[in-house]
Amino acid sequence: MARRGGYRPRRYVTRGDAAVWCPGGRWGPRRTRVTECRAVLRAEDLYTELLKDKADSVRPGAAGSFSCTIGGRNHTAGWEIRQNAVWTRGRVFLRCPRCMLRCTRLYLPLETSYLACRRCWGLTYTSRTLQNYKNTPWGRGVFARMFGTSRDWASLATYEKRQEQRERSRCRWAGRRGYLRNNLN
Repeated sequence: MARRGGYRPRRYVTRGDAAVWCPGGRWGPRRTRVTECRAVLRAEDLYTELLKDKADSVRPGAAGSFSCTIGGRNHTAGWEIRQNAVWTRGRVFLRCPRCMLRCTRLYLPLETSYLACRRCWGLTYTSRTLQNYKNTPWGRGVFARMFGTSRDWASLATYEKRQEQRERSRCRWAGRRGYLRNNLN
């Protein structure tokens, strides 16, 4: 697809675009997806652990650091709690050890790498490349009427993922209620 001036967008990544990449992309090296990382540390899981250990100190303004062992290697990162109307005792954010910005996920793409946020690693989401909402030439005519368009399939996949996320959230909160009740008594 040519643009004005004969410029064609590059469909592959270079070393300057992303710190990690997969060599087997359709048009050459591609960005690594967050689902392909070796480990993902989530702020939600840290929040649950903080409630287990010391629920009375979980409040906006609190901060600290944690360490974890993944694949025999020790990793350390910081956390802080910010005021939030939705989360009962404030929203937990992780601090990226590389750029020091707040994030909700820290990724370990390779066993030998370090923890960093998605932006530092140059990671992408699956939905940005595989399940986009664009109509394609296959999404028209008889074929589309029989099987649905790529937009229909992407919408269905997004709906199913959201349902799974809601169910996981309900399970997390069911477990946290016990820690919160024990702390109030």
